[in-house]
Amino acid sequence: MFSARPKRPACVGLQCPTLSLGLAAILLAVGCGGQGSSASATGGHGGMTMAGTGGGPGGGPHGPGTGGMGMMGPGSSGAAGAAGAGTICTAGVQQTIIVDCGYPYTSSNVLTSVVFNESEVLRAIQPSGSASSGVVKLFYNDEHALTLGVRSVVVKSASGSTTTDYSVSPLPADPGSVTSPETGSNVLAGAQNGLDPSLRPMWPSLFITDVSVDPTSRVGDWQQGGRPSGPNAVYGTWKAAVRTVDETVSPNTVSITPDADPSKNDWTLGGPDTAPPGLSNEGYGAEVVWNVPFAAGHSYRVQVLVHDGDQNKAGGDSGEACVLFCAGGSGDCESTGTCGGTGGSGGGGPSCPSGTSACGGGGPDGFTCPSGLVCANGCCLPTIPIS
Repeated sequence: MFSARPKRPACVGLQCPTLSLGLAAILLAVGCGGQGSSASATGGHGGMTMAGTGGGPGGGPHGPGTGGMGMMGPGSSGAAGAAGAGTICTAGVQQTIIVDCGYPYTSSNVLTSVVFNESEVLRAIQPSGSASSGVVKLFYNDEHALTLGVRSVVVKSASGSTTTDYSVSPLPADPGSVTSPETGSNVLAGAQNGLDPSLRPMWPSLFITDVSVDPTSRVGDWQQGGRPSGPNAVYGTWKAAVRTVDETVSPNTVSITPDADPSKNDWTLGGPDTAPPGLSNEGYGAEVVWNVPFAAGHSYRVQVLVHDGDQNKAGGDSGEACVLFCAGGSGDCESTGTCGGTGGSGGGGPSCPSGTSACGGGGPDGFTCPSGLVCANGCCLPTIPIS
């Protein structure tokens, strides 16, 4: 069961600026804003009002925000907010924009109510790229090392316990550096899955939505059934975890137990990049990198999520951040009429196991899953309780 929604900090860091695509610019303050108390929330999610470049939409089906650098912050009631300049791509403008992901909010889709209670461990995000490819660099720091994935799944049944091991790239040094890291169980359904109790991937994951036709689309988000893609590189410190499934009780229970922490590395990352200056340091720093394939002329919304290294909260300890890559210019697909379909999520991640239906942006039936199942990670999975 899930606890009441915590208020997120108004801004982690000093500011939430926008920037030009192609610059390796630093976006501090992942997830600006907190929960708004009404349809006219200021700055979204209850955070302070910032002198910004955009207003709503205030979280889609909820009330409009006013300012907050265009962060998408849902109020508790009200009509859909009008689009603001800082929350969606502007036609003809090539840029990257940090946006609040716009969750949680209550809807018929249970995943939109899931709380990401550790977004503050995402200390900075650094998007860069060109019209055909992008890079997302995420800088993590917390009192425990980043969880890179599930290395072992223990299933307890009436006949005893079974253990299945999976490969998670070990930390080769402290700090360490690994490209194409192994991230443990990437199974998306069944007892051997590598998900937390809320159905989020335990490995660092990226979700992508083509927003060329519908600039407000989120169909590739985790909350909307998007399919996860793993990282291309990780630097700093990290560790693995053990996932235990107890089938002797009904309903079955799931617990995540991370390994012991390595030695602290602070912001010494052991890779080609240095952390942006001025970030908080709680002892364990990491950089996670995703290479994002883009179709030339298309605009995209990118969501990333990670798990911290203690996993002591109900539903799992996870943080999220979102970035818009806006193609802009005369070569963008909207101006040339070559965008193709509407929305859609990115692929490249694990596929649904045999016997599990695909869903979401890449599924044959859109978001539809049979009764009692929810569309998560592109697959129809058993639903989760929300309180």
